[in-house]
Amino acid sequence: MSHYVLALSWQPAFCEFNAERPECRELDSADFAASNLTVHGLWPNDRPGGGPSYCRVDTEMKALDEAKNWCELPEPKISAKTRAALSSAMPGATSCLDRHEWIKHGTCAGTDAEVYFADTLRLAKALQTTPLNQVIAVNVGRHITPQQLRNAFEAAFGAGSSKALTLVCTERNGRRYLAEIRVALKQDGLKGSLEGNDLYLEGAAADNCGEDMWVDSAG
Repeated sequence: MSHYVLALSWQPAFCEFNAERPECRELDSADFAASNLTVHGLWPNDRPGGGPSYCRVDTEMKALDEAKNWCELPEPKISAKTRAALSSAMPGATSCLDRHEWIKHGTCAGTDAEVYFADTLRLAKALQTTPLNQVIAVNVGRHITPQQLRNAFEAAFGAGSSKALTLVCTERNGRRYLAEIRVALKQDGLKGSLEGNDLYLEGAAADNCGEDMWVDSAG
């Protein structure tokens, strides 16, 4: 494993394309997820090719996960405090996203589920308090450029730090929606406060957002 990737979603855009999901039917403009990046996952990664995944997971559990029968997977063994934090920081937990993330990715992180999700939540919170999150939030219902987001990221983590940042968009009818941001982290970058020297600058993938993207609103 060379690094980790922290994936944070812009939930209104996810719900633009997944309106039938329970977490999307419940989303409104007053929710935390309407104005903050939220947790998708924390992925151990190899270069090149991604992965690893499904470490020490039996074939039955893997088959359930790959079939997206996530609510049939066992719940990760985490504390009530961490479970409560996930309920707002990871809206997809309503659809058992936490079970999928643990089975596919967390089992390869070399920790137990409590440490894995606690680290994920702490890192997500660190990103939620940066200019990156703020620039996205104040541009809800507007177009924004990749450079604006890279500038905001570098305002938090230093010049050149956006080499660790990947922007992911989804497209419909010619409009690109900001869907997710992914931040590459060194293996030893999961502990303590999140700083520029925790970033893995060779971990970014190619963006697919073009010259600008739409920041979708809830509802």
